[in-house]
This record gives sequence, C-alpha cells and structure tokens, in this order.
Amino acid sequence: MNKEVMISIQSYYVFLIIARLMGWDIPQYKKVEVRKDFPKDKYWNKKVHIYCSKSKKSFNRIPKEYQPLMRPFLGKVIGEFVCDYVDECIPDYNPMIQKFFNYDFWDKRGERLEDCLTDEEKAEYAKGKLLYGWQISQLKIYDKPKELSEFKDIHTCFFGKTHNCYIEKVCKNSNYDCVNRQFICLTRPPQGWCYVEELEV
Repeated sequence: MNKEVMISIQSYYVFLIIARLMGWDIPQYKKVEVRKDFPKDKYWNKKVHIYCSKSKKSFNRIPKEYQPLMRPFLGKVIGEFVCDYVDECIPDYNPMIQKFFNYDFWDKRGERLEDCLTDEEKAEYAKGKLLYGWQISQLKIYDKPKELSEFKDIHTCFFGKTHNCYIEKVCKNSNYDCVNRQFICLTRPPQGWCYVEELEV
C-alpha cells in the first residue's frame, strides 16, 4: 500500500508555510514543521497533505491584510508537500536551572533551519522530549481547497474485534468503522497527523 499523510497545522503556521509560494512578502518563511513524532511506516510515500485548522487564536496572529486571503483555507485541506527527510532535535539540559534549551534544527551546512519557532516555544511544546523537524519541499497549493470527506483514513485497527474493539476510542477518532471493519471518509481533522488515501473523483 502506498500511504500518504495528512497533518493538521494551525492557520498562522500554514500562512508562514505558503506565503513564499503565494508571493506574500513577509520577514520569515516556514520550511520545517516541528512535531513530537513522525510517520515510520515503510509504505509512506513522503507526501503530506496540509489541513488548516480553525483556531481563532492562531488566525488572529496572521497580519490583518492577509486574513481575508487566508479565511477560505480554514477547515480545509489546502495543499501538500513532500517531506524528503526528518531531522531530530535533541535539547541541551541546564542542571543549574533545571530546564531544557537550544531546540535548534540545523542542516548539513551548519545553517539554522527555518521553523519559525523560538527556543522557548519549542521547549514548552517538547517538555524535555525529542523533537522532529519535517522538512517541507515541493510545496503545492490546491487551486480549490479540498474537504476532509475527499480523504479516507487508512489507520490500521490492531487487536480490533467486532463490537468490542480493544482500541475502540482510537478507532472512532481515526474514522475507522470497527463493526464493519472498513475505513470511512474523514469527518474530523487528524489529531496531529494520520495516514490517509485520497478518494478518486
């Protein structure tokens, strides 16, 4: 199976990701998506669909002149990118102040990668855990944003049993019909990311 991934990203960070491609002149562009984990399935084809979340707090961080342009993307699958590789970010620890710091991603040339997050923001998000930087390349914005219903979740239901799924809650969140043992169209955005398959039109 050739698996793809859908990732849920706050609208402000979607703005920073697509701004360069859209021709919007802003001080900083986002080229790395920071997460606590990443897809490890050997059948993942490196394609990542971007779902733009509807958080008001995040949307309000977008400069006002760009908010009308971003509004149609809210709650939609707006584009895709290829994740060529994933960087690990292991924080330094200062025992004197008992805090982690220096959550920086660096490329092979020794240049800091553009994740558009401060060290403090990454430290708060990671809480001492390892972080991963999904590299964003070959970015593509859809001419018309897509609905979640145009994708189906291909989550694997381990230990699932009819009417008595061992991870019934996970399956419900993953849009998997445990009773009928079939994958169904997405009705809710992924909590972080999930494996998906785009439905044929």
